[in-house]
Amino acid sequence: MKNIFLILISVITIHSASAQKYTDTYIKDANKVALNWLNDINHKQYENAYNLLSKEVKVRYQQEVWTNLINNLMLEFGNLKTRVVTQKYFQSEVEGIEDGFYVFIEYDSKYEKTTEHTEYIVLKQNDKSKWEIFDYNYEFKNKEE
Repeated sequence: MKNIFLILISVITIHSASAQKYTDTYIKDANKVALNWLNDINHKQYENAYNLLSKEVKVRYQQEVWTNLINNLMLEFGNLKTRVVTQKYFQSEVEGIEDGFYVFIEYDSKYEKTTEHTEYIVLKQNDKSKWEIFDYNYEFKNKEE
């Protein structure tokens, strides 16, 4: 009985370590995609950025409409000074949306025209195991306030 218990504990420990390894890889890979996407929008490479959006976002916004919206937003923010990851985590079940692989990332960002600027990105893995931008949100104060 003792041997079965030890084997069971070993299997659970190995499985848990393996799952954490994959979770860390998902977060790392998704963060690279998110930073590339943010870099594209900060450098007015809107076509590249649009191509990294999930199909769910593309259904809501045609490319021209999305490009105008993001361009106006970047004009309001001004030039990027710095960006630092403050939080990142993986989830496979998210209330209100279909199950899948999601990575949530929060950045403390410094833009030329804003203060207390936080950017939030949700990435979703598509059916080809590629990370795409599923949601982008932000909070900030204008420097003039």
